[in-house]
Amino acid sequence: MSKDVKDYEEPFGWQQFSEGRARFVGGIRGGDECRHEVYALEFQGRVIYGEIAHAFLPNDNDYNIEVVSFGYGMEENVGNPHPRARGAYTEGELDIIRSLIVRLIRAGHTFEERPLLLMETAKSHFMGKIIFRDAWTNLRQEAVS
Repeated sequence: MSKDVKDYEEPFGWQQFSEGRARFVGGIRGGDECRHEVYALEFQGRVIYGEIAHAFLPNDNDYNIEVVSFGYGMEENVGNPHPRARGAYTEGELDIIRSLIVRLIRAGHTFEERPLLLMETAKSHFMGKIIFRDAWTNLRQEAVS
């Protein structure tokens, strides 16, 4: 059976979780003109984008997943190094965002057709750890009343 054009434009559909929706976008050319593996979250009524990458173990085969960034309002901005290119979130909001990202990656590992970053071979396996890079997003202080 052939695929519809829409299947190629958005190969990984939205996944519904108790905290909200998330999906893998796939590889894109980012704001820095480099390739980035992108995910999207629906948060507070907006679609917000971030990047994930392999974090290889010393054997250079097995890997964990590193959350590189989050907070871009447009997928084309992923990779833009300017701090203001990304939104800022409170600790409470980040708890929800972290949970959505982790749940998306864990779900993606069970897909029949996995995102490129979660593909495994006989010698290369996802080891199950999800690492959040330092400064992966911008922190906003909660207002004190």
